[in-house]
This record gives sequence, structure tokens and C-alpha cells, in this order.
Amino acid sequence: MVKEFFGEGDSAVRPDKPMTEREVVVVVVKHPTEEKYLCVQNKKFGWIDFVMGGIEGDENPIEAGKREVVEETGYTDFGELKNVEEVFYDNFYAAHKDVNRHITIHTVCGELKSLAREDRAVEEKEIADVIWISVAELAEKLTQQAHKYIWEIVNR
Repeated sequence: MVKEFFGEGDSAVRPDKPMTEREVVVVVVKHPTEEKYLCVQNKKFGWIDFVMGGIEGDENPIEAGKREVVEETGYTDFGELKNVEEVFYDNFYAAHKDVNRHITIHTVCGELKSLAREDRAVEEKEIADVIWISVAELAEKLTQQAHKYIWEIVNR
């Protein structure tokens, strides 16, 4: 059985908007010395989620995950990252792009070796703040159901 999510409320699929297909990666990254996980908080919508982004060209999920973490957070010193076997789907209205999305979600998890960091692009700084959330608070703070599900899988 494959897990599939459907947006609700403001995220419900809108019949007047086109449906776009996309392969994405969600990256669950542990702090190198603390029991915290790397998240981003969208400034416009307030969402708190793991780093997530599209898989480009011939990238595999780990390559895409590393690229997205560097782009969105600036962190660069990765320990081992692993693919999570389960792949699932989400269908929702992406308000930030004004389109419906049907995404295939790949998950990568691991930790940073250090807090070595590059400066983020101005555009990324305008989109989201980078935050670390403790294990105790993560399940309640994550906004999207798919990300909460990912946390359940990774935290088993």
C-alpha cells in the first residue's frame, strides 16, 4: 500500500488551477551535537517543515537533498545521508506557486558533522528562517501532514 496525502482547507486542490507533477526530496537532518532537527519556517505562510525541494535533472535524492539543504539553510558539512525506502505522494494547492501539485516524495535522513555554513542567497533569506527544533517538540511543530508522517517513519 502506498501512502497518499490530500491537502485540506487552504491547501485543498483547486479545480480552477492546473495540476503539476514533481519529484521532491524531504531532508531530515539532525544537529551534530544536540537532539534537534533542522527545519525552515516560511515567512509568508508560517509553515514549519523539514527542508524540501525538487529533484533536478539526473540528481538522485541524496544529491538533491544536499543541494536543497545548502541552498535553503547554508549548512554544508554532511555526515552520512541515507535514503528512506518508503516513497509516497501528496496532492495539494501550492499557494506559493499558485498551482496544484501532485508530488512524489523521497526522503533522505542523516546528520551534520559540524555547523559549518555558507551564507544563504538573499532570496532564500526572504523566503524562510532556519530553525532547530528539539525531538520533544518536532511532532507538534511540523505543519504539513506529510512531514509529520515522515517524522514518524524516521523516528521509529
